[in-house]
Amino acid sequence: MIADPVATTTSMLDELERDPLYLPSSFWRQLNEQNMSMLAADGFANFKRSLNQNYYNWLVVRPRDQQFRHALTDWLEHPSLAPLRTRMERDLRLQAFDAAKHFRWNWRKRLVYRLFVGFLWERMLRFDRAGIAAQIAEPEIGNPLRIWREGKLISQDLANSIIECNLLVEQLAGVAAPRVAEIGAGYGRVAQVFSATQRGTYHIFDIPPALGVAQWYLSRTLPQKKLFAFRPFEKFAEIEAELAEADIAVFTANQLEKFPAGYFDAIVSISTLPEMRPDQVQRYIALFQEKSRGLIFLKQWKSFTNPQDGTALEIDDYRFDPAWRLAVDRTDPVQPKFFNRVWRRAA
Repeated sequence: MIADPVATTTSMLDELERDPLYLPSSFWRQLNEQNMSMLAADGFANFKRSLNQNYYNWLVVRPRDQQFRHALTDWLEHPSLAPLRTRMERDLRLQAFDAAKHFRWNWRKRLVYRLFVGFLWERMLRFDRAGIAAQIAEPEIGNPLRIWREGKLISQDLANSIIECNLLVEQLAGVAAPRVAEIGAGYGRVAQVFSATQRGTYHIFDIPPALGVAQWYLSRTLPQKKLFAFRPFEKFAEIEAELAEADIAVFTANQLEKFPAGYFDAIVSISTLPEMRPDQVQRYIALFQEKSRGLIFLKQWKSFTNPQDGTALEIDDYRFDPAWRLAVDRTDPVQPKFFNRVWRRAA
């Protein structure tokens, strides 16, 4: 296990300093200040009650919330008593977006949030053709907001991750032990689900503190897996043999440059690119095409403006070379403002 996540995070920051292109954007510098203060206040052991609210976790507590209405409509079309029978814990202390603010719950917000997660879980089950949900539950590590469905701990993070993993698994059919890379993995929720249920190696590329949290989290949720922990290196040959034996591997964003062309079977990036500077977006789009030999899976806002960095992206701004063809194009099953697109390299 990772003994000192704070020291590890510092080492990750030092590595990023080597290439200014990969330093956090203005958008993320602001969020990272909040995230670091949250970690200082409540620690890594409670990150699902703090900085996770700045990742892909939505505090859906109002009936008019678009995600709630979308989930409710879907449930009404496919009714089930299971969401109504879910239970939610009483202790719901939560830092809302920064360390100075604690979210105030009442019975209505508790009810809406519980029902939202329950509705979302039912929707996920219809997308779970790989049967992943039967193999996994929400880990207690990180101190999640606890909701039980038929005695099993569930969460919106887990439901989203299972949907995303199903798409990835479907597109990787026929690849026995794929090499997957995720750029911007948050605390490693997709990595945890994929690695717990699938064969292959899952590589994370990100910036701290998210990268430090992911390494800490994955070392604890999947202790049976072989983790290649973050370290500085000059050339890929230095790590190649050891990496080949790993199930999960953790790298700073700039280290993606050091991997050989076509090394990965699939590259994944979820809710990331619009939050970067335009020069970073351009470089990542190029790297996705260079480093993947098979698939590129993007889940991003259909339209997003980032005034801090001067970035504005629409759905059709994500373009790849003619060697890549669009294989999947759908609205995200949970968040209608996001798209799911998969590009496949032409044979």
